[in-house]
Amino acid sequence: MKKLLLCAGVMFLFASLAMAQITFSPTIMEITSPEEIGYDFGGEPLDIPFTVSGVPGAFWLVINTHGKADEIVGVKNGFLGWHYVNNIDTTVYVSGRYQRELGDVKITWDGTNSDGAKVPEDTYSYHIWGYDDKSQPQLVSNYICLNHTHDCPMNTFVTHDTQGLVREKPFIIANLKYSFAYKEDADEKPVWKRFGTAYKWELGANPEDINNLETTWMPFYVNRDFAANYQYGTPLIDPVDNEWFYHSARSHISNNRTLIKWKFVPGGDAEQDMDYMGWDTGVEWPAHAQPIGNERPLLHYNPDGSEPYMYQNMSTMHIKDEQYNPMVCINYVDGELVWRKELDEYFFPDDNNAADEINGCVQNSFTRGGNIVILNSYMACLQEVIDTSKIFEDVNTEDHVVWQNWNGDYFMDKWYWEGAETPWACLAEAGTEAGVSPFAYFDMEHFAVYGRQNYGTTNMTILSQDGTGVANVTFFGQEDTVYGRKYMMLDYGTQYDGAYLPKPAGVTKEDQDWGMWFVTFDSNGGLIVPGEVQPGVEEEAQASYALEQNAPNPFNPTTTIGFTLAETGNVTIDVYNVTGQKVDTLVSGFMDAGSHSVVWDASGFSAGVYFYTIKSGEFSSTMKMTLLK
Repeated sequence: MKKLLLCAGVMFLFASLAMAQITFSPTIMEITSPEEIGYDFGGEPLDIPFTVSGVPGAFWLVINTHGKADEIVGVKNGFLGWHYVNNIDTTVYVSGRYQRELGDVKITWDGTNSDGAKVPEDTYSYHIWGYDDKSQPQLVSNYICLNHTHDCPMNTFVTHDTQGLVREKPFIIANLKYSFAYKEDADEKPVWKRFGTAYKWELGANPEDINNLETTWMPFYVNRDFAANYQYGTPLIDPVDNEWFYHSARSHISNNRTLIKWKFVPGGDAEQDMDYMGWDTGVEWPAHAQPIGNERPLLHYNPDGSEPYMYQNMSTMHIKDEQYNPMVCINYVDGELVWRKELDEYFFPDDNNAADEINGCVQNSFTRGGNIVILNSYMACLQEVIDTSKIFEDVNTEDHVVWQNWNGDYFMDKWYWEGAETPWACLAEAGTEAGVSPFAYFDMEHFAVYGRQNYGTTNMTILSQDGTGVANVTFFGQEDTVYGRKYMMLDYGTQYDGAYLPKPAGVTKEDQDWGMWFVTFDSNGGLIVPGEVQPGVEEEAQASYALEQNAPNPFNPTTTIGFTLAETGNVTIDVYNVTGQKVDTLVSGFMDAGSHSVVWDASGFSAGVYFYTIKSGEFSSTMKMTLLK
């Protein structure tokens, strides 16, 4: 018996150790491309070279104007006027899909626009977007809900620490939605599945271990008829003190809205800041409106370093007798209203939809920390990017739109499909009919990335920097994107950058609504300039200068950087993180002309994307590398 007990104990110990060693540690895709490519615009094809590291996949090339934003003012074009651009460089060419393996590869551009006409000689920007289309999505967590629209929240990634630096391991903060209150067994559910629960999950943790899930319960939310109680939106972490978070809330009693501030108490009741805002905000919403339940406050960081603002879209469904599409800006420190603006572009009084809807219902918004905000709608064909700096200057401005994508490009549209009840209508009664986009994000190259529902086999749609359609993306093994599926995106130079999705096809789980999976993607780009400068060389006169891609890449913990000097002189090679902060100096001194190399030992640095820059005389070049841990 003692031997049996000993064996059982040893087996349990080994099982526990094995579970502890299981982590989410994905292999990420990385695209490296020249900062500048010369082209003589003489009619010959131009090879756009780039290097693929990590995993191979499918890739697209986009060519945009460069430095022309001030000349492009309020331009609407395309069938049904689908495309509007304002003070932004515009896309002139989008390639088809290319499959590329690991290593040095290329995509060839023939110097024409999307209509086949030669573009004039000028400077253009080029951008490459790619994703892993051959690998089964990887499990991130069994305890994150991305599936059912009402049960699951719009989870939020916390990407930066309180110093404003990108976290080595971002975490997710989210909460559970009101429809759990409807269920007969609500009181019998585990604590982490009950109405009023907020939770955190750090990326990289063991996907199968529930002990990695931190929860707190917000006390005044109770399991009862939600029409007589409260409803809340997605949480937003306090950027200065990560113990605190905010979320929007609606009272079905007083029929108004507010922001509530809570202290996250792991394993206990959250503590409400009773001095923050309150219900007497003056922000009301129509009594007959049906909320969509996924509102997320959005932080805007001020360039001068002062305290950020919070944006909030006041989303509702099925208001058919008045215009209601407001966006508000709030000082996050004291909760004071800064401005409230009605987004008139989401009001469609003459739309020919079958349900007599008139409001677009903005569901979600995203910014990379500044004034440029991407919006997406739950019920409308309109997708857009706005510049809130113009609203700060004049809340009544009509010049806040940067770009819009409407009906007419046959790309994100659905109402031209065979059998459409109301061809080319913009609004739909519900998400099941609209082919909706439940999230919208910018990646680091400012591609617009949309998750899709009810749109055939498309999981994500990629738009260019001006809203032009680039690609409809299907993840490996995915089935039809039925109603209720959500997606997230992370792209901040971490080892977890990629798309996050609900249960893939072929995965069987006891609780089908729960679980999060991962697919990697990346983007990069540079400039195409007139002349015969070869890729990777700054000037013809400096043809002997070169900076090589580090090898190996990605790496852990050491990598070698090669470089060539045309002349003897002073040389510096510095390493920067994704925020532009210099973190190390590899070379600083006088060196002879010729080929050299230097090894970077990154043992003391966090995993993520870094940039290394060489400077010698007039020569300067920068390349990107990825440290894995």
